[in-house]
Amino acid sequence: EHQELPIERLVEELKPERIPGRTPFFQVMLTYQASFRGSASVEGVKLEALELDTFSAKFDLTLQVLETDAGLKGYLEYTTDIFTASTAARMAEHLRVLLQEAVAQPNESVARLPLLTTVERREMLVEWNATRAPFPEACMHSLFEEQVRRAPEALAAVFEGTRLTYAQLDARANQLAHALRRRGVGPEVRVALSVERSLDIAIGLLGILKAGGAWVPVDPLLPRERLAFMLEDSAAQVLVTQHALVDRFPEALHARALCLDTERESLAKEPTDAPVTGVTPANMAYLLYTSGSTGTPKGTAVEHRSVANLVTHEAVAYGIGPGSRVLQFASLSFDLSVEEIFTTLCNGATLVLAPLEKLMPGAPLPVLLREQELSVVSLTPAALAATSSEGLPKVRTVISGGEALPADVVARWAPGRRLLNTYGPTEATVIATFGEAVVDGNVPSIGKPLANVHVYVLDPHGQPVPVGVRGELHIGGVGVARGYAGRPGLTAERFVPDAFSSTPGARLYRTGDVVRWRADGQLDFVGRIDAQVKVRGFRIELGEVENALRAAPAVKDAVVLAREDSPGDKRLVAYVVGDALNVTALRAHLKQHLPEYMVPAAFVSMETLPLTSNGKVDRKALPAPDVSALRASHAYEAPATPLEEKLAALWSEVLRVPTVGRTDNFFELGGHSLLATQLVARVRAALDVELPLRALFEAPTIAALAERLQRATTGTRLPSLTRTRTEGHLPLSFAQQRLWFLDQLTPDDASYNLPVALRLLGRLDVEALRRAFEALVARHEALRTTFFEEEGQPFQRIHAPATWALPVEDLSSLEESAREAETLRLATREARQPFHLIHGPLLRTALLKLSEDSHVLLATMHHIVSDGWSMGVLVRELASLYEAFSGGRAPSLPPLPVRYADFALWQRQWLQGETLDAQLGYWKRQLTGAPAALELPTDRPRPAVQSRRGATVPVHFPSQLTGSLRSLAQREGATPFMLLLSAFQLLLSRYSGQDDISVGSPIAGRTHSEAEGLIGFFVNTLVLRAHVRPEDSFRQLLAQVKATTL
Repeated sequence: EHQELPIERLVEELKPERIPGRTPFFQVMLTYQASFRGSASVEGVKLEALELDTFSAKFDLTLQVLETDAGLKGYLEYTTDIFTASTAARMAEHLRVLLQEAVAQPNESVARLPLLTTVERREMLVEWNATRAPFPEACMHSLFEEQVRRAPEALAAVFEGTRLTYAQLDARANQLAHALRRRGVGPEVRVALSVERSLDIAIGLLGILKAGGAWVPVDPLLPRERLAFMLEDSAAQVLVTQHALVDRFPEALHARALCLDTERESLAKEPTDAPVTGVTPANMAYLLYTSGSTGTPKGTAVEHRSVANLVTHEAVAYGIGPGSRVLQFASLSFDLSVEEIFTTLCNGATLVLAPLEKLMPGAPLPVLLREQELSVVSLTPAALAATSSEGLPKVRTVISGGEALPADVVARWAPGRRLLNTYGPTEATVIATFGEAVVDGNVPSIGKPLANVHVYVLDPHGQPVPVGVRGELHIGGVGVARGYAGRPGLTAERFVPDAFSSTPGARLYRTGDVVRWRADGQLDFVGRIDAQVKVRGFRIELGEVENALRAAPAVKDAVVLAREDSPGDKRLVAYVVGDALNVTALRAHLKQHLPEYMVPAAFVSMETLPLTSNGKVDRKALPAPDVSALRASHAYEAPATPLEEKLAALWSEVLRVPTVGRTDNFFELGGHSLLATQLVARVRAALDVELPLRALFEAPTIAALAERLQRATTGTRLPSLTRTRTEGHLPLSFAQQRLWFLDQLTPDDASYNLPVALRLLGRLDVEALRRAFEALVARHEALRTTFFEEEGQPFQRIHAPATWALPVEDLSSLEESAREAETLRLATREARQPFHLIHGPLLRTALLKLSEDSHVLLATMHHIVSDGWSMGVLVRELASLYEAFSGGRAPSLPPLPVRYADFALWQRQWLQGETLDAQLGYWKRQLTGAPAALELPTDRPRPAVQSRRGATVPVHFPSQLTGSLRSLAQREGATPFMLLLSAFQLLLSRYSGQDDISVGSPIAGRTHSEAEGLIGFFVNTLVLRAHVRPEDSFRQLLAQVKATTL
């Protein structure tokens, strides 16, 4: 009912937001061709269709399904600009799995239908998690005591000029432990520790553990209110601190304070042997507070055995052992301090502590690293970015954690040493995954899981996602924390049953972090779920924008926020640290790697990014941009040169806007393809300069276009085109107009070639075949049509019939294998040869002679004069004409009632007034609120102008699946097309994470019987939109798709 409105007119009227590199309304297509037969025969000659790959792609993805005598045959065409062959092959296989599961259990909710193959599922769940390794089921202090026994005189810890051997540190910690035991400390008893940086850190931690207690690190620099909350919430029995810090705590706690400095004499009288406590590896080792989403800190309880696994296997991974000198950099309230301190002291290395002023990133830190001859350091990316890596020959291992590691930091710190990129939330005991960062210009992965740690990437419904698809990281194994102290509800929400484990009671921690698998089993960090924002309706991962910024030249670090400093005006703001930053260059860099809507609206230059006490970026401390910076992308800026003024006047005329600034974007002001064509024509006429249409897309602002024109050669106006047909200028159909525009944009593109290759078996009358083509071209005006432009408008010109040439290339002298190879080469070359719409002809033919009884016919048409239906007309009429001429008879084809030009005129006259309003009303209702982009995960950044290079992979439909598919469709009163579309939209939803999916699908567009026998471009594209609700069954999704399609 509403299929006659051309997609081109729909775009023109509804003016959807245009995104460079993406087609409006949809970027994915589904084509379905029924009753396809690969062979036929005529007058003693058998015709067999040969499959050709044109190596082009008009859309991101096109699922092509052919209904053959043998069943369904499918191909997935993909653009090679953004997808690799392996990704496309995976998607094709996932579609098969999804179809198989859907037809087998149509009443199952679509969210629970499996997507992965059995092999993939095993790879992700089992092979990539084959991390089992032995570790000591022991308490942390027991592992330390083992080192004491091995090397009591080895150096354990140093601070400034003070040194403690393992035996000395053990004795001091034992003395503190006895004092704590008398104060009631034992297993599961919490003891707060708040000390300045000194050896008291090591003594205090070990003393609390040796007393059987669990330490609660409390940073003395925190606000008093937060300190009071943490001590009350943790129910700490004792506060181990220093005299100078006592007054920072509530007076009620002073009686429970044990000051290590003022009570040193009494502690020295305690026994130096370890007390007996009965503590086990299953007891709590520490309770560490992190910020909560509600604003209230939450304490994570971690057990001894989790840390025992961590320090055992980290030591191997990091190369920490006797002789290693390890820096203690992190605040005690940051869990990286657990890694630094206990991986060192439980493996016989030396822990180097230092005053805070010597640990400051920038100038002080490298001095400390050199003076102390440190070999292993753990630093946040922000600290690494602010610190010089030069002149540190002893530093052999650098561990980065806490935040995403930028590529430029890797480039500075990786050469000459090991740089490990680690990832892990507090709830998974410091580190869950790690990998070695290499200098390759890319953001490093977060690697693979640590020993005895399991990682799963799941969708919101707990299903594993494919390689490359974003999902939430879930962590299982030994490192999973006990939970949040005193928060059973929150613990149950974030620590969930491990559905993939056979161990009773096994749990997974839901991290809230978005990651994706690489094909080799490494993980890429994308960002936080709660850092996913929507701006102008587009879903954006802030981490992705930050990574692209950090990869830009001269950028040392960057953070991106979505700010709404003015109500209703949410914009991305980038905070950038770097030397001599050029905002224009930054924008240009980002546009090469990100969609337009992900490029920040404002850039704020920062000398350094503010850091929290944990060394992470303090996003709350980032300033609001001033108004001029926030409006920089759309504020009016007057033309600066005479050329810019002329261009602004032309833009104003074409766009019908009163003023145009030099930084205004043509397409943001309402420009579209037709207006772009008009503008190019006016620029040519007014400025006497040749301007290719592509230039406006590449330089869409007055300033950029003026600069482009100044470099262009003047005086190269195109020769004027004169009218030769008495009936006047013939308009193009809307569909033709779009293809003409695309040809102007990329004139040497063969993406819209329609090639056919037919193997002809039997005695062939070559002259009869030539005459058949000649008669066919004389019969169909579309095949004698070329196109021209006048005053920015395209028109078609129909030429008189002429003699047709059929070139023949003889390959019969070649060996059979060489002959077949040469046939394929020539057929592919022909299919890729571009047409010239102005000069024509827009049909090419050639004949390859393989032997006396075997030929291959190559025929290629441009889509602007043909379509899939037309190919059938061509083959049928060519066969009829060949039969007549080879038999010495006159052709008997009935006369054509109309010409294609009649259709184009009819279409334009018909689509106006009430008819147009009615059609538009339906489509406005149908497409209101539809997302402008399908956000499929890509292998490469999407270019602003796609090359349309493509390739295909097969989609397999086993005979049993085909039968089941047809059977289900029949039961539901649907067609196989509707069922395939339902499964395809579900696949796209699972890959993109979106539930609103629009797919384009071509229809013949021949609603009048008079047009059925014409060769021409009638095909129209419908936008078929579905809401994929996870709770719906596949049967319900099919019913929805059926209603939309009908």
